[in-house]
Amino acid sequence: MKRHFIILLFSILTSLIFFSCKQKTIKTDAKDYAKRYFLVSDTNKGSLKVEIHIEVPVAFTNKIILDSIRKTIITNLFRENYISHSNDSLVEIFSNELAVDYRLNNAPMINLLDSGSMYSFNNEHVLSGFSLLSDKNIYVYGIERYVYMGGAHGLETRNYINFNLKTGNVINESDLFVNNYKNELAELIKRRIIEESKETKNTKNSEPIISLEDTDFWTDSIKPNGNFYITDEGINYVFNPYEIAPYYLGETEVTIPFSRLTNLLKPNSPIAYLVEKQQ
Repeated sequence: MKRHFIILLFSILTSLIFFSCKQKTIKTDAKDYAKRYFLVSDTNKGSLKVEIHIEVPVAFTNKIILDSIRKTIITNLFRENYISHSNDSLVEIFSNELAVDYRLNNAPMINLLDSGSMYSFNNEHVLSGFSLLSDKNIYVYGIERYVYMGGAHGLETRNYINFNLKTGNVINESDLFVNNYKNELAELIKRRIIEESKETKNTKNSEPIISLEDTDFWTDSIKPNGNFYITDEGINYVFNPYEIAPYYLGETEVTIPFSRLTNLLKPNSPIAYLVEKQQ
């Protein structure tokens, strides 16, 4: 009888340990890869530099939700057909495919140049994928990409995906904001651009913006673009180069505290618990 009791107690303890150790937030593994591919045997004719540093989701309490999140992230990092590749092979396969395209697009052009030409075909592709907010309700993933394919300059972009861990679905603006929110949110974003220019005046040694009409921002283009990330304190919108301004102004990030969004947020949105913490 005593032996059966010990076995039963051991089973209960084992079960408790198992369930307590189940991953309640998204766990990721880091994948890093760096390689330079030369266009032809003459290394002076150009090369493709590839650097990849990403986090790949590998564990969560609900495997169906985990698989859905991984699928979305991999599709945005690479392409949909990469979903079937193992996590260990993703970055190398992608890097090698970039090299194939680089050579196909540039190698034939070498024959069109004079043998004494000093022109070289140097390209870059730098990709980062990383976790931001991660708790039992929301998981936020960011993607930074820099691509240079010749010309005056490369292009750097940042894009974000916010996941509802209850469903595995991407959190869109329509999940957060009340109906007819766009015009009011657009005006708030414009006000925050002006306010933040004043807040950062001392650190950036630049003149604060008095009116967007006096800048090179394309004011009609400043509106909610779906590219945002959720934090503990608010929602940050990111506008990439050429989106709301000329390239020389770079990207624009706008921080909007929850306190400024009170009239626009749905009461039962996926971020309601974060909003309550700030009240």
